[in-house]
Amino acid sequence: MVIMNGQPIEQPPSMSPDDIEPGRLRVFGVCHIVFGGLGLMNVVGGVAMQFFQQSLSALTQSSGPDEVQEIQNEMYRDLAVYTWITITMSLIVGVLILLSGIALIKRRQSSVRLSNMYVLSSLIAKAGGIVLFLLVATPVIGGAVNAMLAQTKAPLPGWVGGLQVFIGVVGALSVLLSAIYPLCALIMLNRPQVRQYLAKHGR
Repeated sequence: MVIMNGQPIEQPPSMSPDDIEPGRLRVFGVCHIVFGGLGLMNVVGGVAMQFFQQSLSALTQSSGPDEVQEIQNEMYRDLAVYTWITITMSLIVGVLILLSGIALIKRRQSSVRLSNMYVLSSLIAKAGGIVLFLLVATPVIGGAVNAMLAQTKAPLPGWVGGLQVFIGVVGALSVLLSAIYPLCALIMLNRPQVRQYLAKHGR
């Protein structure tokens, strides 16, 4: 406060770059919360689907033999461990992104660190997901599809031979595309102006 002619005059607010809140804090905070909520909903759905599939498998086995259904049940059983691993990784990533989103909205000094933890866990989960998908899921799914097609007693189409390759490529591409957002968060939230603002105004 400055005194001029005996009257107090409020100083204008500082226009230092460190005092201007970077808009990306709120943008990524909201996006983190939305994606985290969707991810946790997906986890709940995945867990529910696992138990539903077990009940459905038991029901179909008791109702009589069905070769196609049995092939599907065997595929789900073979993928059970893979599915639970992916659900667990999704749960960890979902919790971290949700916590970091809340911290970003509240301008916590730890928000960037939490976001970086989310990015690291997300990238590790995606890398592990690609390896598991190619080594575990792709052969199982491809084998099940081939077995179901063989039940038709008709000549198999020519594209069946490359089915596993196609499934693997599509799965790997989807995982790589999903890595775009965490990489953007890593780059945008680790800019000097963000860190300087949080160091000065973070809670």
